[in-house]
Amino acid sequence: MKRLSVCLLLCLAAQAATGPLLSVEELVDRSAIIVHGRVARSWAAWDGAHKYIWTHHEIEIVDPIRGAGFAPLVVSEPGGALDGVEMRFSGALPFALGEEAVVFLYRTPVGYWRTQGKYTVTSRNRVHANLRGASLTMREDLPLAEFKARVRDMLRRR
Repeated sequence: MKRLSVCLLLCLAAQAATGPLLSVEELVDRSAIIVHGRVARSWAAWDGAHKYIWTHHEIEIVDPIRGAGFAPLVVSEPGGALDGVEMRFSGALPFALGEEAVVFLYRTPVGYWRTQGKYTVTSRNRVHANLRGASLTMREDLPLAEFKARVRDMLRRR
């Protein structure tokens, strides 16, 4: 089985997780969709040009904070393993089956919803920042309800 490891910086949009440092306020401003959800399943697939592998995560919506309803949503991150090929991309945020998180999403040029910010919900019902390249203006380990209230307050003020 052929195995290929590729390390690339994929700059799909200015809002990418490896892009400029983003405050929570900027994440709110730049995200078309913000949801609190749970990962129901994940799978890897080639893009339409069969050039890059993307890992897709079906998110069951617990709370549609902005721009989404309760229908499951697919979040895609570049990279993954498929057909004996493994690709890794700087800035791709990992997701685990059953993981619960508040995610800040933008639409990529290829049409996928991609994460630019992710706050994992811990077993103690608190949020833990899981961001690469983002500055934190809210302290970590904030109660989930308080975090979502602050995000909603930011949305109301804009």
